[in-house]
Amino acid sequence: MKSLLIVLFVAVSSLTSYGQDTSTMNGTYVGYVDGAYVFSDSEGYNAEFTNITDNVANEFDLNSQKFVGKQFMITFIVDTELDEDDEEIQVSTIVKLLMPI
Repeated sequence: MKSLLIVLFVAVSSLTSYGQDTSTMNGTYVGYVDGAYVFSDSEGYNAEFTNITDNVANEFDLNSQKFVGKQFMITFIVDTELDEDDEEIQVSTIVKLLMPI
């Protein structure tokens, strides 16, 4: 199953600690699906993140079912890479997760 990566709706903020522009979104964790961490926003759009930093992975075990259905504020970066067909693709990496109190 391939979900549509929607990043046009996110607010852009600049955090210099990551060395590049970051974006943020609020979303509900759907689960780890086909090699991607999937979050759904309030309008039902799914966002897929193929990478996660070690710091976030150590704090949140998103491969388990523990966080499915939980709300998060996700901070992420988007890089452009070449796939096996030498076509440009966007790869999103989660760099920070916060759970609302």
